[in-house]
Amino acid sequence: MPPKKRHSGVTQSREPKPDADSASSPDKQDSPELSEKKHREKDAKFVSLCKSLHVSDLVCDRAWALWKTVQESMDKVPGSQERLWGACLFVIVTDMDIGCFTVTQVLKAVSLNLKQFLVVVRQLDVNLDTISTKVNSALTRLEKKYDVMLALYQRFEKTCKNIFVLTPDGKERETTRTCWTMFLLSKGRALQMEDDLVISFQLLLCTLELFIKRCSPDQLQPLYQSAISKVQTPPTRTSRRSQSKAKSRPVEPEVDAQLLETLCKDNECNIEEVKNVYQTSFMAFLESVDLSRSTDFPQVNFINQQYEEHYLKSRDIDGRLFFDGDESVLPPKVEISQVERTPKKNQPDEDGPMIPPQTPIRAAMTSIKMLRGDLPPNGDQPSTALATYFKNCTVDPTQDVQKRLETLGQVFSQKFGEAVGPRCVVYGRQRFALGVRLYYKVMEAMLKSEEKRLSVQNFSKLLNDSTFHTSLLACSLEVVMATYEESSFKNGGSDQTGTNLCFPWILNVLSLAAFDFYKVIESFIKAEQTLSKDIIKHLETCENLIMERIAWRT
Repeated sequence: MPPKKRHSGVTQSREPKPDADSASSPDKQDSPELSEKKHREKDAKFVSLCKSLHVSDLVCDRAWALWKTVQESMDKVPGSQERLWGACLFVIVTDMDIGCFTVTQVLKAVSLNLKQFLVVVRQLDVNLDTISTKVNSALTRLEKKYDVMLALYQRFEKTCKNIFVLTPDGKERETTRTCWTMFLLSKGRALQMEDDLVISFQLLLCTLELFIKRCSPDQLQPLYQSAISKVQTPPTRTSRRSQSKAKSRPVEPEVDAQLLETLCKDNECNIEEVKNVYQTSFMAFLESVDLSRSTDFPQVNFINQQYEEHYLKSRDIDGRLFFDGDESVLPPKVEISQVERTPKKNQPDEDGPMIPPQTPIRAAMTSIKMLRGDLPPNGDQPSTALATYFKNCTVDPTQDVQKRLETLGQVFSQKFGEAVGPRCVVYGRQRFALGVRLYYKVMEAMLKSEEKRLSVQNFSKLLNDSTFHTSLLACSLEVVMATYEESSFKNGGSDQTGTNLCFPWILNVLSLAAFDFYKVIESFIKAEQTLSKDIIKHLETCENLIMERIAWRT
């Protein structure tokens, strides 16, 4: 919640607020070295904490002012002072857009893991409207990013046991450590929206493929030994002339289709989507770190140094700590038991297949597989039945429908790429193609239902209504993005546009009024019988958000 007027002076001292240029470089307006003489009236331990986190005098003053307000407003201060000091410093630094310390550095300084720290920061909002929308948004993004990284590491650990043979000297440990660090680096370089679970997981499989094919067969489990043996075939003899031609031509990085297919099958991931990620984002990453033409293992020190630079620049969680089992990134024990729970059998009166173990990645892969399986394979064009409905109209809408899809497809893909990361426009096109297939499928089901109810076949007014088509398409795309975990309310959602794909992002992209989207949701759910409970719940949340606040905006 935005701060109330009565507390507007808490986080702002009398000194002028830094402008955009000076905010990113605190030393321009303030000495980067904390002057202890200026802070003699403050608690020595607080000043010591500020010094260890390299904050400026201005940040120290504002965080202390916030702490004093917290003290005055609470009858009893929950937890230790140091932890709340860390929370106050985080709030001030986030509000001021100053990069003094990373999230991991503050966690280490106050001896908390990330989940505990989030609870402490949010405690500041219990009796005070201390946390601004900006800070709240940063907390939400941080929590989602952590949850995604934890899910990815747990899957990585499990997958590596299926790939690498354990050796007495622990050589595989060094290989997997470098592999994980290189994945973190590729994710940081390829995605601006690093909390995208599905694309991140696909990048992880690409990184594993690169490392597996550089291993000797004796380092691998039998399944991957057989896959890699097809890669390491001895080179055939070529004439000197053809050899010199090959030298002059740049060597293209090759993805081994058989190996990637084995990885995808083992992890229930769509092979075509992973190939796409490899050929666009991953190959571009390899090129950027000069590894695309190398057949050797990436240098440990080089990868570490590159990731260290990325981590310090992003001021975020140090993802390498997952590999070390560091306390600052360990999840609460309850969460571990929930993630690793065994398959749940359906009740006798419930239909459908047996529910697999619901780790976040498995749940996402299963949902995507179900979505793709439920859509007609050649559904990028209207079916014969839908084309007949179009022709039965007084004015045939076919051309308008196609033009609209072409225009909106370009807009959607472009905006998707801007939000997710460079070279991600192609993934936007993939999502849009799936959305179009669902759009046609649901439209046909709606028209068949209406024909049965009204005994008419001419739906000219409805099918020539541009708003109806855009609303139905928006709903289809929202379902696709929710299935891919790109639009999710698991961590509260967000109204910030451009920074993530969470609803109502789709409304802004397609220039659609919220109430028009609202009107189509109920009919969409009735027409599409295969929607999962989670997707129906997601659409109902969209419905509630529209009625509670989005529809009432100016």
